[in-house]
Amino acid sequence: MYHKGVYHLFYQYNPLGATWGNGTLSWGHSVSGDLVNWAALDNALDPTAHFDINGCYSGSATTLPDGTPVMLYTGVNATLVQVQNVAFPKNASDPLLREWVKPSYNPVIPLPGDVLGRRFRDPSTAWLGRDGLWRVAVSAGFKDGTGSTLVYRSKDFRQWERNAEPLYSSGDAGMVECPDLFPVADPSVQKGLDFASRNDAAWHVLKLSVMATQQDYYVVGLYDDAADTFTFAGDNDCRTWQRFDYGHVYASKSFYDAGKKRRVLWSWANESDPEPDYVARGWAGVQTVPRKIWLASDG
Repeated sequence: MYHKGVYHLFYQYNPLGATWGNGTLSWGHSVSGDLVNWAALDNALDPTAHFDINGCYSGSATTLPDGTPVMLYTGVNATLVQVQNVAFPKNASDPLLREWVKPSYNPVIPLPGDVLGRRFRDPSTAWLGRDGLWRVAVSAGFKDGTGSTLVYRSKDFRQWERNAEPLYSSGDAGMVECPDLFPVADPSVQKGLDFASRNDAAWHVLKLSVMATQQDYYVVGLYDDAADTFTFAGDNDCRTWQRFDYGHVYASKSFYDAGKKRRVLWSWANESDPEPDYVARGWAGVQTVPRKIWLASDG
């Protein structure tokens, strides 16, 4: 996100080892003035509470109308169930946002009864509807094998209600993760949009990450912000959609760069080295170069 002239990148980080570690995952935090040169800060989130004691999994940042950022993130609780939590900056006037507070009323979205306990995660950046309610998309794997992207509404980021219809649902691709929904401008205008300026949007983009293939897929379609549904032409199996990249790229996430009025895409390159090589060098995985994205002339 972009906050008070500073770019903030939050990412999955294991402080106890080079590779992914269940039960130890935190949120690393780096800052930049230009998206090229970065400085690492202390962790933004660590697994310290009953609602995230087994890991702070993925999530997203949302900037409220008064400029205050809020985090929505997945916590793995004491019984290894995935739930959705919020965190706020301790001092929102600090441009580096070095300290974050997790309210005691977490989780704000408990596990639904029809969703598997380890298949409910990755809340998106929230967006404000014309009815004044916030929306957020969350990945869910249903007990019947369906992979889905659910929508929840809230007026205060504390009480959330699930929409009757999902943004996406299919039994074909299995579990889909890291949903991203954003508006795009007419192809003649190579600029980014946030949801506040969505009246200029001709279309929206829905991106999903498929666990089975470790690839990201997207489709351009129409978002109805009254019913909170998304329609598009083509196959409902998201593995047939377009792809952002054909390399080792997964779990991408876009954000609206308010500083330069553009949509920027981050992706994680998960590499393909043997685990002993990761351990020997002390790190695994890299972030790709951030990319500006827009709707091309061919749609």
